[in-house]
Amino acid sequence: MGSRSSIGYAVAMVLLAAAALAIRLPRLAERPFHGDEANQAVRTGILLEEGEYRYDPHEHHGPTLYYLALIPIRLSGAKTLADTTEAVFRILPVLFGVGVVLLLWPLGAALGRGAVLAAGLLTVLSPAMVYYSRYYIQEMLLVFFALLLILAGWRWFRRPHGGWAALAGFAAGAMFATKETCVVLFFAMAVALAGTMFWARLHSWHGRPAREESWARCPCHSSAGVLPVKEVGRPAPHGGKMPPPLDAHATWSHAALFVGVAIAVSVVLFSSFFTHPRGMLDSVLAFTTYSQRAEGTGSAGIHDKPWYYYLHLLAYTYRTAGPRWSEGLVLLLAAAGAVSILLVRPACAAASSGPDARLLRFLLLYCVVTTAIYSLIPYKTPWNLLPFYQPMILLAGVGVAALFRRLRPIPLRIVLALLLAIGVAHLGRQCRLANFVYPADVRNPYVYAHTSTAVRRLVESIDHIAAVHPEGKDMLVRVLQPDADYWPLPWLLRQYSRVGYWGDIPDAPDAPVIIADPSLGPVLQERLAGEYMVEMHGLRPSVLRLLFIRRDLWDAFMAPRR
Repeated sequence: MGSRSSIGYAVAMVLLAAAALAIRLPRLAERPFHGDEANQAVRTGILLEEGEYRYDPHEHHGPTLYYLALIPIRLSGAKTLADTTEAVFRILPVLFGVGVVLLLWPLGAALGRGAVLAAGLLTVLSPAMVYYSRYYIQEMLLVFFALLLILAGWRWFRRPHGGWAALAGFAAGAMFATKETCVVLFFAMAVALAGTMFWARLHSWHGRPAREESWARCPCHSSAGVLPVKEVGRPAPHGGKMPPPLDAHATWSHAALFVGVAIAVSVVLFSSFFTHPRGMLDSVLAFTTYSQRAEGTGSAGIHDKPWYYYLHLLAYTYRTAGPRWSEGLVLLLAAAGAVSILLVRPACAAASSGPDARLLRFLLLYCVVTTAIYSLIPYKTPWNLLPFYQPMILLAGVGVAALFRRLRPIPLRIVLALLLAIGVAHLGRQCRLANFVYPADVRNPYVYAHTSTAVRRLVESIDHIAAVHPEGKDMLVRVLQPDADYWPLPWLLRQYSRVGYWGDIPDAPDAPVIIADPSLGPVLQERLAGEYMVEMHGLRPSVLRLLFIRRDLWDAFMAPRR
């Protein structure tokens, strides 16, 4: 039976990963790039074409996204940024989103297979997890590496080995090289680890005289709900075997290996493979910038949100029209999982099989601390919820398993299964709406200052003029924008070789095509020597741009259509 159960579990996890890929992969280029995606794609294009990357301590985050994106780009055959598409870039977070599902697989031994399968299904269908798995930003990479660090750390605590220490070090280094907010996760992990150790010491029976107990109620083991406990003394882990005692020398050597690998990974990436040593210093100096931003100072204040912003976003969102959005199912199940962990008695931790109470407590503390910190930081964007939402989904999986254990009568389990099926179907419907019906619509709670789909009409207009211009896509295109808020235009105009950006109107502004902020329109028209047709286009909701097209080119374009 054990072998069949393992095969069934493996098949189920493979199917979940396949479903995750099938949901995340289609129509990746349908939604236009967000300004942040476009910015990072252009920086990746510089790395592709010139082989140069320089870490910027003020913007753009760490290097892992850029270097890893080169793999799918080169596999696609693209040689320059102009050859690439949105889909080529977005395939990277898609794969990491699927990777998060696969990383759950080995946690079956620690959390219980039922809990992991439930968490896997919620991860596959979560609108937030899917939406940002199709987003060319760092968040999904950060979530993956954080889960990898937890997995490797748990395996090391179960059976210390240099390989696990090195893997944990790689994950920590990759987190640091992915995004500066990794320090929040490191802090939360440290607090959770200390809290778990204190929790174990507070409730431990170790060191007390062993005594006989008949039965102890156990909410997380055995289908009968009770567990025979003959001796409560030093807790025995899974499989009935004690872990090997920690050797002080091996522990310190593994700690050194962990730190060494983490530093090596971050140094190699931040130094651009030792071609830019300054990047290592900048990776530390960056925390001054991001700490100020987290406080909501300066221009970052436009992103300031109340403490409940993320929880409100997940629990319920309705923006005057369109669907009513909620991932409240995950929040409720996570609360059930948290309660089940808090109710585990010390005798339960001494069980010889079943979930690892230490890891459960660690995940609970880690989720609470990360949620609290992200909620208290004024600077908020919706994708920043992913680092605490992923462990919350794990707790939701634990909650599902706990509810089925608590509800022993078969009719109650059937009712619970039906309710969960309805909830999961609702998540699946929202996932479809968020990613394929409202992918760039402001009614979607995960759409944030997103590029309007209407911007493609602006590019089409420019393409039409290039088709009748003698120089084609080598013609001059001027972009006039006082506050440098021109993204994602550098990405959208990547196939044009002569695009210039001005913060003010130049002395001689004439060009075949000019894109300008509406505030510059009256003055610009006075300074233009030639005659122009003017179109209005949307860049983002409530953000417009004027497109000036030289009259002779417009007439040449319209001639065959008259």
